[in-house]
Amino acid sequence: MQTTRLEDLEAKLDIYKSTLTEIYERYTQKLEELSLVRRVGDALRTTMTVESLASALMASVAHEVVADRLALILKESEGERSVLRLVASYWTDREEFKYYPEGQGRLWSLASLGPGFEEVAVTGPITVPEAPLGADPTAPEPDGARAILLAPFLVRGRFLGLLVLSRPQSQPFSSENEHMLSIMADQASAVLSNVQLFDELSRINTRLSDSERRARETSDYLERLLETANDAILTLDGQGRVTYSNRKAGQWGWTKEELMGREFRAFLENDPRLSEWEVSSPPPADSVLEAILITPGGERRTILISTSGVGLDNVSSSRQTFMLMVSDLTERRQLERQLLHSEKLASIGLLAAGVAHEVGNPLSAISGYAQILEAGVESEEERLEYLTAILNQTGRIQKILRELLDYSRPSKGLSETLDLSQHLPKIMGMLESQRAISRMNVVYAHGFDEPHPVTLDRDHLAQIVIIITMNAAQAMTDQIDPAPTFTLGLSQESGWVVMTLSDNGPGMSPEVRKRVFDPYFTTKGPGQGTGLGLAICQRIVDSSHGRLELMTSPGAGASFTIRWPKAEKPI
Repeated sequence: MQTTRLEDLEAKLDIYKSTLTEIYERYTQKLEELSLVRRVGDALRTTMTVESLASALMASVAHEVVADRLALILKESEGERSVLRLVASYWTDREEFKYYPEGQGRLWSLASLGPGFEEVAVTGPITVPEAPLGADPTAPEPDGARAILLAPFLVRGRFLGLLVLSRPQSQPFSSENEHMLSIMADQASAVLSNVQLFDELSRINTRLSDSERRARETSDYLERLLETANDAILTLDGQGRVTYSNRKAGQWGWTKEELMGREFRAFLENDPRLSEWEVSSPPPADSVLEAILITPGGERRTILISTSGVGLDNVSSSRQTFMLMVSDLTERRQLERQLLHSEKLASIGLLAAGVAHEVGNPLSAISGYAQILEAGVESEEERLEYLTAILNQTGRIQKILRELLDYSRPSKGLSETLDLSQHLPKIMGMLESQRAISRMNVVYAHGFDEPHPVTLDRDHLAQIVIIITMNAAQAMTDQIDPAPTFTLGLSQESGWVVMTLSDNGPGMSPEVRKRVFDPYFTTKGPGQGTGLGLAICQRIVDSSHGRLELMTSPGAGASFTIRWPKAEKPI
């Protein structure tokens, strides 16, 4: 009995010793693992970049696991596919570390690791008989059979990359090597994830800084453009209040501070052309408006406003923005009026010769009648007849001079509703005294038996008709066959009043036709023309929202067609 009991105690003692030895072994192993974790943690604690992480990690791994070559390969995105890039390599025999900046490391497709590798890698390091990335990722050429150990970097099941260890095939990696590498890879994975996140945040911050810098540069450039623009540029909010003005806007006497927050519409004189722009409202978007601006000193300035609505749809009016580009036309309009008047005076010079001839005939008649009366007449009836003839001839002279004086006065620049069927014959009547025009057959072809209303300055209308008619008469000065003929016609089409002035003269060549509306271009001899006539006609028609067209060819005469919007206001 005692022997049996002693044997049982000895057996239990052996089990106890075996268990205690196993516990000590496990404890020692855990201490070693904890020591390894501490060493790796200490080595990686201060790493802030992928390069410093790679350097510290490879040095630690090479100290713990025998391997003559190491390579760090990370997973990256390239467009819509994932790739593997060689980031760093390490040669333990010469303690050489090499880092490959972005764009320099060798690339592999993720598929080169084999199907389902990311799922398999979750289990930990893998010893393979042949490296799926080549015999040795750190060597440019294979240099014999190698033993390969792959340690995946994993964070919450997400594959980040690989640490590849290699050594001669005669020294295969053990399970203990795999276990140690697994511990180090676990420690490095969390650090790697944080470093990559930090790098990504740094890149984003750099891109944001670059974007902000470019935005500031662009903003400064645009501000310089706005401030140095030749026109006044303003922005208005949804209530038509000024939110920005450039330096040029101060030309009228306001400072930027005085303009801010004020309604720009309040500075403009009421005008039918501004009927769509109500007080306390934004201007009509994408339109061109001519208006009169009243300066702080009470001066009236003619301005042209180009509007652009850049407000967003479906937002409150207070958040909308409208941009105005405002050109001051006051001096330009004055110069244009002076130019028009100078051309008018030039045409008056041509008219004066005809007037002198026309006045000469009635003066001769008056002189003859006066001499008869001075000699005496036989009856009161005969005396009254001669007096009536003298009065008629005097009235004829007064009419000629009055028409010439009316035309010679500077234009007031005021548009009114005119009936072309009434005004064209009056203008042509004034020209009847011209010898060159008296040689032409003036034909009123059609349209003069009904009204054709347009909105126009009557002096401008007269100037257009006189310039074109005089040009036609001069072009047909020596024409005999066919007989010189000047034809006028009126019609209406689709809301337009159409006036045609045609002659059957020699016409124009294609070269002359191309330049006929250019300022100072003339085919007349020296001293016979300014070259401004048809250019002024074009300017008048454009300013009255009309269209001027010329059809001509050599030997086929010239036909001017002018279209004006039909006036809605009754005559």
